[in-house]
Amino acid sequence: MSTDMPPENETVSPSVAQPPTLLKQDGEVLAQAGSREPNAAQPVGGGMFHPFRVHNFTLLFGGQTISVLGDALYAVALPWLVLTTGGSAQELGLVLTAYGIPRAASMLVGGWLSDRLHPRRVMLMADAVRLLLMALLAALALGGHPTVFQFCAIAVPLGAFGGAFTPASMSILPDTLSNENLQAGNGLMMSSMQGANLIGSAFAGVVMAAFTAGAALAIDAATFLVSALSLALMRTPSRATSSTKEAGASRENPSASTQEQGTRISFWQYLRTSRLIQVTLLLFIVISLCSGGLVEVALPALIHSPMHGSASSYGVILAAWGAGALVGAIFAGMLGKRKHKGLIVFLGGLIVAAMIALLPIGGIPGAIVCMLIGGIANSGLTILLFTAVQLNIPSHLMGRVMGLLMFCSFGMYPFSVALAGVLSNQFGPAILFPFGGLFLALAMLFGMTQTALREI
Repeated sequence: MSTDMPPENETVSPSVAQPPTLLKQDGEVLAQAGSREPNAAQPVGGGMFHPFRVHNFTLLFGGQTISVLGDALYAVALPWLVLTTGGSAQELGLVLTAYGIPRAASMLVGGWLSDRLHPRRVMLMADAVRLLLMALLAALALGGHPTVFQFCAIAVPLGAFGGAFTPASMSILPDTLSNENLQAGNGLMMSSMQGANLIGSAFAGVVMAAFTAGAALAIDAATFLVSALSLALMRTPSRATSSTKEAGASRENPSASTQEQGTRISFWQYLRTSRLIQVTLLLFIVISLCSGGLVEVALPALIHSPMHGSASSYGVILAAWGAGALVGAIFAGMLGKRKHKGLIVFLGGLIVAAMIALLPIGGIPGAIVCMLIGGIANSGLTILLFTAVQLNIPSHLMGRVMGLLMFCSFGMYPFSVALAGVLSNQFGPAILFPFGGLFLALAMLFGMTQTALREI
């Protein structure tokens, strides 16, 4: 399961039956104590592409797809820029640390702001600031040789606002789509991200070969402008009532109503009482600990030494994971309202664990096959689990819960890569894969002992 995306929960306070009171908000008819009934503005789900009938989703999809293309440009251009302007690998690590630590820390703040404001406003503010920062970095790159201090000075706020953006982007989709369209919407969004990453990485190489790293960063800055414009054109749904959204989830899970006689459950009370969110947080921590070090440290070491591969081999193997993730996202988006999704999540997790364990066997071709199959399974289970969680998170807690989930994903990354580096040097990289697969399989087996996860 990818830590980039990156899911989940269960409601905790029993709802009191009340006669449904219909409220009309921005073209949507919502049942205050009953189901959320989408009208023409929110067509009833029935296919993977139904979300495109929703104006706000189409804008969100287009803007974020372009933005992810820019992110791929940045991921390729920044290391190349640092290393070709006199910087060392150690200095590159310093710049990435200056970006990564505030990014992880600000995810909790971004989630809190999403609940206090609206996710769209948080995303807009983050895009506006990142547009200015990326334009400044591009200008420095085009104008000469930026210093490490300049890189770090830009990387810190860039990471902080990027971190705040993440939980807001995870919280906006339930506000944009009806419950019936949410799984298809998640599938489409993840498909676009995987496709944009694949295309963006190749496009970055073309841009940097034809022009410079500074030009690639300038294009990235422009993608923030496109993203901000698409968000600005969206019609903000009224959050007049978190209760209306929460009541909509109650049809999927009757315990999902978080309002009882006018009171709302608190964030900490929710974490204490929701078994689904507890299990999901544990899974995210395990997945983050396994994946970061294996992909970023053990895999390139395995390819370089025991497999005697090249940098291009590493790129092809990573591309196989991305291609698999694209297929898995499409598959999950087409599943619709299938039963036994908890079982599908469990089987998908076991497949990912098996592919990780088997990856060192079979050389480069075997690794490509394992990453392709693992990417399909990982993407599918991530979308199913993530959708189940979104449907069960109380509306007024959506941002904070998403922020905590993302923090668990990204916050474990430094520990994962550090641990993988030490263990790879001590025992060799190959042995880490079967142990990582076993660790993940045990976590999935534990998850399946929990009713909250089995019955999603």
